[in-house]
Amino acid sequence: MKFFQTLSRIILLTGFLITFFSVQNILAQENKQQDVVYLKNGTVLHGKIVEIEANKTITFISNCGDKWVINQSEIEEIKKKDISSNPYLNLSSPFIEYKTEGFYSKLNVGFLFSGNIDTPFPPLSLILLGGYDFKNKFSVGGGVGLDLLNEAYMPVVADLKYNFTSGKINHYIYFQGGYIVPLETPDPYDYDYSSDYLSDISSDGGYLINPGLGLKLFINEKNAFSFGIGYKYIHINHSYKEQNGQTIDRVIKYNRVVLSFGYHFM
Repeated sequence: MKFFQTLSRIILLTGFLITFFSVQNILAQENKQQDVVYLKNGTVLHGKIVEIEANKTITFISNCGDKWVINQSEIEEIKKKDISSNPYLNLSSPFIEYKTEGFYSKLNVGFLFSGNIDTPFPPLSLILLGGYDFKNKFSVGGGVGLDLLNEAYMPVVADLKYNFTSGKINHYIYFQGGYIVPLETPDPYDYDYSSDYLSDISSDGGYLINPGLGLKLFINEKNAFSFGIGYKYIHINHSYKEQNGQTIDRVIKYNRVVLSFGYHFM
Protein backbone atom coordinates (compact mmCIF):
# COMPACT_ATOMS: atom_id res chain seq x y z
CA MET A 1 0.00 0.00 0.00
CA LYS A 2 3.03 2.35 0.11
CA PHE A 3 2.55 3.12 -3.57
CA PHE A 4 -1.06 4.15 -2.99
CA GLN A 5 -0.13 6.24 0.07
CA THR A 6 2.40 8.12 -2.06
CA LEU A 7 -0.18 8.50 -4.82
CA SER A 8 -2.64 9.91 -2.27
CA ARG A 9 -0.16 12.58 -1.19
CA ILE A 10 0.60 13.56 -4.79
CA ILE A 11 -3.04 13.90 -5.78
CA LEU A 12 -3.90 15.72 -2.55
CA LEU A 13 -1.30 18.32 -3.46
CA THR A 14 -2.59 18.41 -7.04
CA GLY A 15 -6.12 19.05 -5.80
CA PHE A 16 -5.03 22.04 -3.77
CA LEU A 17 -3.00 23.41 -6.69
CA ILE A 18 -6.00 23.08 -9.04
CA THR A 19 -8.12 24.93 -6.50
CA PHE A 20 -5.56 27.71 -6.14
CA PHE A 21 -5.02 28.30 -9.84
CA SER A 22 -8.74 28.08 -10.65
CA VAL A 23 -9.50 30.80 -8.10
CA GLN A 24 -6.63 32.88 -9.45
CA ASN A 25 -8.07 32.49 -12.96
CA ILE A 26 -11.45 33.78 -11.79
CA LEU A 27 -10.00 36.78 -9.94
CA ALA A 28 -7.69 37.68 -12.80
CA GLN A 29 -10.40 38.04 -15.45
CA GLU A 30 -10.10 41.36 -17.20
CA ASN A 31 -12.78 44.01 -16.67
CA LYS A 32 -15.30 44.30 -19.51
CA GLN A 33 -18.39 46.34 -20.05
CA GLN A 34 -21.91 45.39 -19.10
CA ASP A 35 -25.36 46.89 -19.49
CA VAL A 36 -26.79 48.66 -16.44
CA VAL A 37 -30.55 49.20 -16.45
CA TYR A 38 -32.05 51.74 -14.04
CA LEU A 39 -35.76 51.22 -13.39
CA LYS A 40 -38.15 53.93 -12.28
CA ASN A 41 -38.88 52.03 -9.05
CA GLY A 42 -35.22 52.34 -8.02
CA THR A 43 -34.06 48.86 -9.05
CA VAL A 44 -30.66 48.65 -10.77
CA LEU A 45 -29.87 45.60 -12.93
CA HIS A 46 -26.40 44.58 -14.14
CA GLY A 47 -25.88 42.21 -17.07
CA LYS A 48 -26.59 42.24 -20.80
CA ILE A 49 -29.49 43.21 -23.02
CA VAL A 50 -30.09 40.30 -25.42
CA GLU A 51 -33.22 41.46 -27.25
CA ILE A 52 -35.10 44.71 -27.84
CA GLU A 53 -38.66 44.88 -29.08
CA ALA A 54 -39.16 48.42 -30.34
CA ASN A 55 -41.32 50.58 -28.05
CA LYS A 56 -42.39 47.52 -26.04
CA THR A 57 -39.93 45.43 -24.03
CA ILE A 58 -36.29 44.51 -23.58
CA THR A 59 -35.01 41.06 -22.66
CA PHE A 60 -32.20 41.24 -20.11
CA ILE A 61 -29.91 38.55 -18.63
CA SER A 62 -28.39 39.50 -15.27
CA ASN A 63 -24.86 38.60 -14.21
CA CYS A 64 -26.42 35.91 -11.99
CA GLY A 65 -28.02 34.28 -15.03
CA ASP A 66 -31.60 35.44 -14.34
CA LYS A 67 -33.76 36.41 -17.32
CA TRP A 68 -35.88 39.60 -17.21
CA VAL A 69 -38.46 40.85 -19.70
CA ILE A 70 -38.96 44.54 -18.89
CA ASN A 71 -41.50 47.01 -20.27
CA GLN A 72 -39.66 50.01 -21.70
CA SER A 73 -42.11 52.30 -19.89
CA GLU A 74 -40.61 51.07 -16.60
CA ILE A 75 -37.04 52.04 -17.58
CA GLU A 76 -35.49 55.29 -16.37
CA GLU A 77 -32.07 54.94 -18.03
CA ILE A 78 -29.68 52.43 -19.62
CA LYS A 79 -25.89 52.80 -19.39
CA LYS A 80 -22.73 50.91 -20.32
CA LYS A 81 -20.31 50.43 -17.41
CA ASP A 82 -17.23 48.40 -16.55
CA ILE A 83 -17.72 45.43 -14.23
CA SER A 84 -15.39 47.10 -11.72
CA SER A 85 -17.75 50.07 -11.48
CA ASN A 86 -20.38 47.89 -9.79
CA PRO A 87 -19.44 47.70 -6.06
CA TYR A 88 -21.56 44.56 -5.58
CA LEU A 89 -20.02 42.59 -8.46
CA ASN A 90 -16.31 43.34 -8.31
CA LEU A 91 -15.47 39.62 -8.64
CA SER A 92 -18.17 38.80 -11.18
CA SER A 93 -17.52 38.20 -14.82
CA PRO A 94 -19.53 39.98 -17.53
CA PHE A 95 -22.43 38.15 -19.14
CA ILE A 96 -21.38 34.80 -20.49
CA GLU A 97 -23.64 32.13 -21.98
CA TYR A 98 -22.56 29.26 -19.75
CA LYS A 99 -23.13 25.81 -21.15
CA THR A 100 -25.95 24.15 -19.20
CA GLU A 101 -27.10 21.60 -21.78
CA GLY A 102 -25.23 18.87 -23.63
CA PHE A 103 -22.54 16.28 -22.95
CA TYR A 104 -20.19 16.81 -20.01
CA SER A 105 -17.11 15.23 -18.49
CA LYS A 106 -15.85 15.63 -14.95
CA LEU A 107 -12.72 14.60 -13.08
CA ASN A 108 -13.45 14.34 -9.37
CA VAL A 109 -10.96 14.05 -6.49
CA GLY A 110 -12.50 13.07 -3.16
CA PHE A 111 -11.30 12.42 0.38
CA LEU A 112 -13.06 9.83 2.58
CA PHE A 113 -13.28 11.01 6.18
CA SER A 114 -14.22 8.83 9.14
CA GLY A 115 -13.77 8.86 12.92
CA ASN A 116 -10.34 7.22 12.54
CA ILE A 117 -7.58 9.86 12.64
CA ASP A 118 -4.62 7.46 12.95
CA THR A 119 -3.45 8.21 9.41
CA PRO A 120 -2.20 11.67 8.31
CA PHE A 121 -4.29 11.66 5.11
CA PRO A 122 -7.84 10.41 4.55
CA PRO A 123 -8.30 7.67 1.92
CA LEU A 124 -8.46 8.96 -1.63
CA SER A 125 -11.31 8.54 -4.11
CA LEU A 126 -10.87 9.36 -7.81
CA ILE A 127 -13.57 9.14 -10.44
CA LEU A 128 -14.00 10.18 -14.08
CA LEU A 129 -17.63 10.91 -14.95
CA GLY A 130 -19.41 11.54 -18.22
CA GLY A 131 -23.02 12.15 -19.14
CA TYR A 132 -25.61 14.56 -20.47
CA ASP A 133 -27.12 17.75 -19.01
CA PHE A 134 -30.78 18.23 -19.96
CA LYS A 135 -32.77 21.46 -20.27
CA ASN A 136 -34.91 20.51 -17.28
CA LYS A 137 -31.79 20.76 -15.05
CA PHE A 138 -31.43 16.99 -14.64
CA SER A 139 -28.18 15.24 -15.55
CA VAL A 140 -27.66 11.53 -16.21
CA GLY A 141 -24.30 9.84 -16.61
CA GLY A 142 -21.87 7.26 -15.34
CA GLY A 143 -18.27 6.83 -14.39
CA VAL A 144 -15.37 4.68 -13.30
CA GLY A 145 -12.77 5.42 -10.66
CA LEU A 146 -10.39 4.31 -7.92
CA ASP A 147 -11.08 4.08 -4.16
CA LEU A 148 -8.05 3.55 -1.92
CA LEU A 149 -9.51 1.84 1.14
CA ASN A 150 -7.67 -0.92 2.99
CA GLU A 151 -7.30 -2.31 -0.52
CA ALA A 152 -7.67 -0.61 -3.88
CA TYR A 153 -11.11 -0.86 -5.49
CA MET A 154 -12.58 0.27 -8.80
CA PRO A 155 -16.09 1.75 -8.48
CA VAL A 156 -18.36 1.66 -11.55
CA VAL A 157 -21.31 3.98 -10.93
CA ALA A 158 -24.38 5.65 -12.36
CA ASP A 159 -24.43 9.41 -11.75
CA LEU A 160 -27.67 11.39 -11.32
CA LYS A 161 -27.79 15.13 -10.62
CA TYR A 162 -30.30 17.97 -10.33
CA ASN A 163 -29.27 21.64 -10.62
CA PHE A 164 -31.30 24.09 -8.55
CA THR A 165 -29.85 27.13 -10.32
CA SER A 166 -28.27 28.03 -13.64
CA GLY A 167 -25.69 30.68 -14.39
CA LYS A 168 -22.17 31.33 -13.19
CA ILE A 169 -22.81 29.61 -9.85
CA ASN A 170 -24.89 26.42 -9.72
CA HIS A 171 -26.17 24.58 -6.65
CA TYR A 172 -26.99 20.92 -7.11
CA ILE A 173 -27.72 17.60 -5.44
CA TYR A 174 -26.38 14.31 -6.72
CA PHE A 175 -26.71 10.57 -6.25
CA GLN A 176 -24.19 7.93 -7.30
CA GLY A 177 -24.63 4.21 -6.97
CA GLY A 178 -23.06 1.12 -8.44
CA TYR A 179 -20.68 -1.79 -8.05
CA ILE A 180 -17.17 -1.76 -6.59
CA VAL A 181 -14.56 -4.17 -8.02
CA PRO A 182 -11.53 -5.31 -5.94
CA LEU A 183 -8.09 -4.62 -7.40
CA GLU A 184 -6.04 -6.13 -4.54
CA THR A 185 -6.14 -9.15 -2.26
CA PRO A 186 -7.06 -8.17 1.33
CA ASP A 187 -4.31 -8.14 3.96
CA PRO A 188 -5.58 -10.30 6.86
CA TYR A 189 -3.88 -8.07 9.44
CA ASP A 190 -5.95 -5.07 8.30
CA TYR A 191 -9.07 -6.92 9.48
CA ASP A 192 -7.75 -8.68 12.60
CA TYR A 193 -8.20 -12.12 11.08
CA SER A 194 -6.48 -14.71 13.27
CA SER A 195 -3.64 -16.82 11.89
CA ASP A 196 -6.09 -19.69 11.47
CA TYR A 197 -7.79 -17.81 8.63
CA LEU A 198 -4.87 -17.09 6.36
CA SER A 199 -5.99 -19.40 3.58
CA ASP A 200 -7.53 -18.17 0.32
CA ILE A 201 -8.62 -14.75 1.56
CA SER A 202 -10.39 -12.80 -1.16
CA SER A 203 -12.66 -9.83 -1.73
CA ASP A 204 -15.67 -10.36 -3.94
CA GLY A 205 -16.47 -6.66 -4.29
CA GLY A 206 -19.84 -5.21 -3.43
CA TYR A 207 -21.97 -2.12 -3.91
CA LEU A 208 -21.87 1.55 -2.96
CA ILE A 209 -24.22 4.51 -2.66
CA ASN A 210 -23.13 8.13 -2.49
CA PRO A 211 -25.67 10.98 -2.16
CA GLY A 212 -24.56 14.56 -1.62
CA LEU A 213 -24.78 18.21 -2.56
CA GLY A 214 -22.43 20.59 -4.31
CA LEU A 215 -21.58 23.96 -5.75
CA LYS A 216 -20.34 24.46 -9.33
CA LEU A 217 -18.51 27.64 -10.30
CA PHE A 218 -17.93 28.34 -14.01
CA ILE A 219 -14.54 29.79 -14.91
CA ASN A 220 -15.47 30.29 -18.58
CA GLU A 221 -18.23 29.28 -21.02
CA LYS A 222 -17.56 25.52 -20.89
CA ASN A 223 -15.33 24.80 -17.90
CA ALA A 224 -16.19 24.82 -14.24
CA PHE A 225 -14.81 23.94 -10.84
CA SER A 226 -16.95 22.25 -8.19
CA PHE A 227 -16.96 21.52 -4.48
CA GLY A 228 -19.09 18.78 -2.95
CA ILE A 229 -19.87 17.09 0.33
CA GLY A 230 -21.66 13.80 0.65
CA TYR A 231 -22.08 10.48 2.42
CA LYS A 232 -20.57 7.30 0.98
CA TYR A 233 -21.64 3.83 2.07
CA ILE A 234 -19.62 0.87 0.76
CA HIS A 235 -20.65 -2.77 1.28
CA ILE A 236 -17.91 -5.32 0.46
CA ASN A 237 -17.96 -9.12 0.71
CA HIS A 238 -14.88 -11.03 1.92
CA SER A 239 -14.37 -14.78 2.04
CA TYR A 240 -11.71 -17.03 3.50
CA LYS A 241 -11.18 -20.69 4.45
CA GLU A 242 -10.70 -22.11 7.91
CA GLN A 243 -8.19 -24.85 8.56
CA ASN A 244 -10.97 -27.43 8.24
CA GLY A 245 -11.68 -26.21 4.71
CA GLN A 246 -14.95 -24.46 5.54
CA THR A 247 -15.52 -21.23 3.59
CA ILE A 248 -16.52 -18.24 5.72
CA ASP A 249 -18.16 -15.12 4.31
CA ARG A 250 -17.74 -11.72 5.97
CA VAL A 251 -19.27 -8.34 5.18
CA ILE A 252 -17.08 -5.22 5.42
CA LYS A 253 -18.90 -1.89 5.67
CA TYR A 254 -17.47 1.59 5.19
CA ASN A 255 -19.38 4.73 6.25
CA ARG A 256 -17.57 7.85 5.08
CA VAL A 257 -18.08 11.59 4.71
CA VAL A 258 -16.79 12.61 1.28
CA LEU A 259 -15.25 16.02 0.59
CA SER A 260 -14.69 16.35 -3.17
CA PHE A 261 -13.20 18.75 -5.70
CA GLY A 262 -14.09 18.46 -9.36
CA TYR A 263 -13.11 19.92 -12.72
CA HIS A 264 -15.80 20.01 -15.43
CA PHE A 265 -14.92 20.15 -19.14
CA MET A 266 -17.83 20.25 -21.58
